[in-house]
Amino acid sequence: MRGKSHQVRRVVEGKSYCFSGPTQTEAQAKANAFAARPTTTAKSPTIEAWFVEWLTRKKAKRAPQTVRSYESHARIHIVPLLGKVRLDALTPEHIVQLHERSGGMAPKVDMTLVMALNEAKRYGHRVSNAVNVVDRPEKRASTAVALSAEEAQKLIGAAQGDALEALYVLAVTLGIRQGELLALRWEDIDFETRQIHIAGNVTRQYDGSRVISKPKTAASVRTLVMPQICIDALRRTPRINDLVFPGPDGKLWVASTFYKRWEGTRNRAGIRHIRFHDLRHTADTLALDGGASVLTVMKAMGHKSRSMTLDRYGHLTDAAAESLADSIDARYGPRIRVLEGSANGHEMDSSTGNLDNSTESECRERDSNPHEVALGGF
Repeated sequence: MRGKSHQVRRVVEGKSYCFSGPTQTEAQAKANAFAARPTTTAKSPTIEAWFVEWLTRKKAKRAPQTVRSYESHARIHIVPLLGKVRLDALTPEHIVQLHERSGGMAPKVDMTLVMALNEAKRYGHRVSNAVNVVDRPEKRASTAVALSAEEAQKLIGAAQGDALEALYVLAVTLGIRQGELLALRWEDIDFETRQIHIAGNVTRQYDGSRVISKPKTAASVRTLVMPQICIDALRRTPRINDLVFPGPDGKLWVASTFYKRWEGTRNRAGIRHIRFHDLRHTADTLALDGGASVLTVMKAMGHKSRSMTLDRYGHLTDAAAESLADSIDARYGPRIRVLEGSANGHEMDSSTGNLDNSTESECRERDSNPHEVALGGF
């Protein structure tokens, strides 16, 4: 009791509070009321419980293939290790363990976990700050696999006479994605203007059905000008229905069935065992090697930015490296090459071993005579 005020101390949820009143009874009543009040922050859910809720929310906002990748990360990597841990009990050690056990998938798994935890915060859950303490796992550099020009020619030759000949030609020359090719309708092709409009993509729904949906990004919707090799191949393509490349049943291809068809064509061509998507890498790489600008390739491939094109396909092939060296030679022209047995560009007298100290005028006169010097690259 302090003066005429009575005080009561009460520990609530680990914190000490002081309540006062004119009488001991009233101070005690205040303390009891505070302890009995409904809490505004419920206990944080476990990682497993939150991911069930989070994935359900994502199904209403994201494409099926995107949500399937999130679900795969959770089911294979996150939940087996951290499923029973509450959101507010995550530690940096937990995150480090997850990175180590996820191997090459660590960057993508980490990204999925961070997205889920950030959304948990927005919904009012108490979430540990552990993910912000640990460094993000570095993404391993991946080099796109591309066919050489000779291999691309072999593929085109092996595809002749196949009902899917034009599909392979469009993939290896214009870099159109598999899903975009299988979604093509004849109305997307204008032979008079030589244009092909890319506006759809085949995706698999949650129930396993296949539909033509909009591409993921606005940049993927594009109109390309077809080279004659594509036009000729398309004119040889049989018209069965409105799809340019229907499956065996006349409907959209099943991914596994299409892969077997591609595998047979690839083996018949005698080229490396690459994925179908690597034909897109081939188109990009050969276009850049051929001197196409990054902006042109970016728009043709449906990339959002130049950096995306350069990051994926900015590597130099051996042929491109040699072409670069040749172009430097062509730009700067022939120059005097230092001869064997010379020092700092001055010829050495073979009999005396002394430098040839010709005057400047003598050097200019000798340089003008192509039969007296060795010409080479810069």
